[in-house]
Amino acid sequence: MNVLGLIPARGGSKGIPHKNIAKLNGIPLINYTIAAAKNSKFINKIFVSTDDKKIAKLAEEQNILVPYLRPKLISKDTSSPLEVIKHTLKLLDEKENYKPKIIIYLRPTSPLRTSNMIDSSIKMLINSNASSVLSVKKISEHPYNSFWQKQKFLKPFKKNFTNYLRRQDLPLLYYPIGSIYTFWRKTIEKTNSYYGEKILPYILPEKSSIDIDTKFDLFLAESILKNKRFVSKLN
Repeated sequence: MNVLGLIPARGGSKGIPHKNIAKLNGIPLINYTIAAAKNSKFINKIFVSTDDKKIAKLAEEQNILVPYLRPKLISKDTSSPLEVIKHTLKLLDEKENYKPKIIIYLRPTSPLRTSNMIDSSIKMLINSNASSVLSVKKISEHPYNSFWQKQKFLKPFKKNFTNYLRRQDLPLLYYPIGSIYTFWRKTIEKTNSYYGEKILPYILPEKSSIDIDTKFDLFLAESILKNKRFVSKLN
């Protein structure tokens, strides 16, 4: 079965310049994702979708060929993952006659994702009737206890809110992590979405769910990597 590991890595970034290749413990961020994909038991092709020659060169140094650069038109802040996925699938189909049955979308900003997590998500998809598998974490702060600001004053987010709700009285909610999106090719073809109608949750612990967006996120990830033995004992 053809399984594609798709790594999106455009050159632009507002929070951290060239974020996808920012150094984490002295190693370019994208290298962590490439290594996890290469160690997967299921992925038989890795494709880095980038508009940036420097990123392409770094990928090629890891023995990942990048023969095609992504068009600038779908490399903007406003470009959606769906555009990148569709472009990649069309490119591989037309240029290489490669048609994956399963795609796993792996953002370089999740350096704590492992090959075991990747393979677990693929097995979850294969052994179920799900349209996709999405990595999530349990939310720590519930929106029912939150407020928004309206004309200088705070208004409860939840209607008819009177008192702070206890955690045990709240419905369990999950927040998506940009770490793992695993889905069938037919999910995109049938629904024009990489989610589909039956999304299976892959629940990750807090310590594995860091998504790099700021320099503080880099600091946290580096601290976790440097203290793996201690962090592994945490719940």
